[in-house]
Amino acid sequence: MLCGVTHRVIQNAIQTVKKGKGEVAQIRETNLYNLLKNKIIFLEEVAQISPKQKGGPVKVICSDVCAILIRYYAEKDKAAAMKTALAFMEFGIEQYIYIKVGFIPKPETIMFDELELLINKETIQVNKARQEEVQYFTNPITGECGIDINSLSFLCGGVAVKHIETFVANYPEPFLQPQQTLKIVKAAICADVLYHFGYENKPRKTLAQYFAQTLDPIVPVLHKKTNYQTPAATAREDQLEQQVELLKRENQRLRELAQIDTADPIVHWHRIMGQVLARVLPNLNWELHFERNTSVTQLLDILILKRSNSEATTAPLPDGLLPHVDIGMLTYKSHQESLTEWSIQELISHYVGYRKILSNNDNNNLPAAERFQLYAVTTAFPQALAASMGFSWQATDQLGVYNLILGKLTIIVIVTK
Repeated sequence: MLCGVTHRVIQNAIQTVKKGKGEVAQIRETNLYNLLKNKIIFLEEVAQISPKQKGGPVKVICSDVCAILIRYYAEKDKAAAMKTALAFMEFGIEQYIYIKVGFIPKPETIMFDELELLINKETIQVNKARQEEVQYFTNPITGECGIDINSLSFLCGGVAVKHIETFVANYPEPFLQPQQTLKIVKAAICADVLYHFGYENKPRKTLAQYFAQTLDPIVPVLHKKTNYQTPAATAREDQLEQQVELLKRENQRLRELAQIDTADPIVHWHRIMGQVLARVLPNLNWELHFERNTSVTQLLDILILKRSNSEATTAPLPDGLLPHVDIGMLTYKSHQESLTEWSIQELISHYVGYRKILSNNDNNNLPAAERFQLYAVTTAFPQALAASMGFSWQATDQLGVYNLILGKLTIIVIVTK
């Protein structure tokens, strides 16, 4: 009925999809088949429940499949399907079903200047001798709600409309639709009006006090009175909300693993990186060790040359040594050893370690890099090292003295033979 086709047509379409899921050969793949082939058709497949009628289960089609069928036949110019599609657009499929089964009452609507609003009417006792009808309104699209100014005067115990108009004039935009003939005051301002005439203005109106409490919080109350339903979130919105929630949980988990204190301004990023790697590397046959001591206790072939005073020496120095540096760190390779890339890396590592020692491991108080100079002295010319360094290996004006430039770090290589 909703699709404008017979029961048999819908049944055949679903049976074709079921056969396709059972891998029956040579299924004719129509457009409708392709729309339905990956869908869960019946409610019982989701929750293992199905209503029963006259002793047997009723096949209830899931709402998303219903929407596909209705849209498909609406595109085929089926009048009933087009009418149903319009109803779905107005209410949303879930709300439409809720209304049809009586789960929620169908909202009453009214047209004002080509704008359709949800409306609820109720009669109140303004005073002992007077009853009046009060109207509440909600925009079904935006959810904005309010009370018309005449009804608001009744809720305030019969306060003159002109007094309410004077009060709401203090707000920049007090009405839902300023151009409408019916002046509907916005819900939040209605709450202020009721409070003002109930508790601040004299004489205080007992009825205004009553409705100030009864209609609090005013927006949810007016939504309920007018049977407004918040539009169902789309599948994409649901997915994004789930992703955000998962990210929040993961962020909290990493904070706990990294022992991050939100009050501590120092973020231990190396711990966070370690925890991230710990989740990945086990599956790649890697081992991860946290904060291991990499220092080696041994006598190393590193000489440390420190100046005894701040004045640069005027005495001649061996070729390659600079007179103006405070601390020189020197590695030496005899004819029995080769100066290699590994030798250079060792020299740099000891340079870094020594700077930390001088600063008491305070990275914010390291001695200036300009105070240091690294030297690599070798008996034989390091052919392999020079070739591998390319343009980073540069000759100087002094015979047997070369510069090895690694970023901002320049290592002086001295060849003695």
